[in-house]
Amino acid sequence: MKTKHKSLILASFFIFVFLNYLSRFEGPASGYWDTYITAPAFFITNHHINFVSKDGQNLYNYMLPGKIPQNLVAKDTYGVISKDQRIGTGIMFAPWFLFFKLFGFRLLFAFIGLLIAVFTYLTLRYLGLRSPICLFGALAATLNPYMLSLNKLNPNVAGMMFISIIIYLILSKKTSWLLIGLIYGIFGGVRNEGILFIPAITYFLYISSNRKIRDALLFFCGAFTTIIPMLYWNYFAFGNMFMHPTQFSGLEGFRPTFQHRFLFWKFSFNGMLNWPLYTQIVRTPYFAFPVFLLLPLILINSFGVILSALAVNGAVRFFKEKRRLFIFLMLWFLPMYILLSAMENWSELKTTFLLLCISPIIICISFGLEELTKKISSPRYIIRTASLAAIIWGAVRLLIFTDFQADPRWYLRFPRVLQKGEISFIGDDLRTRPEDPKEILAQKKALTSAKIIPPIPWQKIDFYYLAKKVSSELNQDNLTTIDFWRYIYEH
Repeated sequence: MKTKHKSLILASFFIFVFLNYLSRFEGPASGYWDTYITAPAFFITNHHINFVSKDGQNLYNYMLPGKIPQNLVAKDTYGVISKDQRIGTGIMFAPWFLFFKLFGFRLLFAFIGLLIAVFTYLTLRYLGLRSPICLFGALAATLNPYMLSLNKLNPNVAGMMFISIIIYLILSKKTSWLLIGLIYGIFGGVRNEGILFIPAITYFLYISSNRKIRDALLFFCGAFTTIIPMLYWNYFAFGNMFMHPTQFSGLEGFRPTFQHRFLFWKFSFNGMLNWPLYTQIVRTPYFAFPVFLLLPLILINSFGVILSALAVNGAVRFFKEKRRLFIFLMLWFLPMYILLSAMENWSELKTTFLLLCISPIIICISFGLEELTKKISSPRYIIRTASLAAIIWGAVRLLIFTDFQADPRWYLRFPRVLQKGEISFIGDDLRTRPEDPKEILAQKKALTSAKIIPPIPWQKIDFYYLAKKVSSELNQDNLTTIDFWRYIYEH
């Protein structure tokens, strides 16, 4: 194919990704996670949000003092600190809101999707895959069914963008470790869980750098430069620059601690960890499976059985051909995945933490797909791949027969379900009534459907509606939204 035609196809694909993200964005502050982003972006730029109750009553009557950090902590306002607020993503969106008003949230959401596609493509090209395979990898990263279900501001989507950029810069060696550190520090401000990627980064620096001490210092200086404002914020807000907001005792909400154990070590923690840190295997209420099963089922549903089998083939090939890079990717993937798998204080939104470790899976799928194109005429390869797909299909289907006890600790942390009478909704998390066995069974059937290929929902872009929506957002810098947080721990 001529270079001109190849460039046209690439440009068309990236434009389509951008327009897809631009058109399906639901709008800021439509749930409690994206309110985490919208509220600080408003306050940082000295704009007022009118927070209301679920029945439309005004909750706060305030005037912003017009300076930082007072705008973010005034107790007669929304009170960012008291709402368990991580402000990193809010800072990221604030300039876009300042210059483009409400449209800025939509615009940056679209650019995030675009950058994920671009840097996924560039990473795969650097790893030596052919352009059509790289294009497919970018497609799998940005337009799989799971990503298409996300239409609100989400720090994990932003985190996936930073990860796509960081992995490309690390693997391609086309920039200094100072720049990698600067971007990593910003990423750490958006997602504190980014600290789990330090082993992978340290390993790659060790195996690739000819000036290890110098590059390590450059990386540290870069990361420290961009993370220090967030560390200072933690110190100002919580009294400890290394404290995670969820561990701050002054937060609103009912936050009991629970006993856990690891071997002979017993400890208290206000989250809910699963076995072996708890006495038995449990599942979060309203979810059909424990998280350690839920996460792989979501991935298989997102990519389908065939691509899942190709991911395994691709991982084997990658290990054989690029062993050191394979170790780097596993050090990137496993710490985050293991941490998520042990947690049971779950919600639909928390599932998006998968996005922080999905890049290695995209790479393995792409390598597996290219191997398929090369060995499609090999009966031995086809039989092996088909057998692997059949094993995955059978294992997933058998999980419908499993049954796990709902975690009793959840009802202590969220006592609203035990109330009698009407219970308020809480935005994204609609679990406001006792579990329904029929709903659990329906969820089981959906997660264990083991589709051969994932169903891609066709999303028609309504350009007239998009233009009308954008026009109104470009002229709007005020917002009325529900204070979702007040209903989370309702009791």
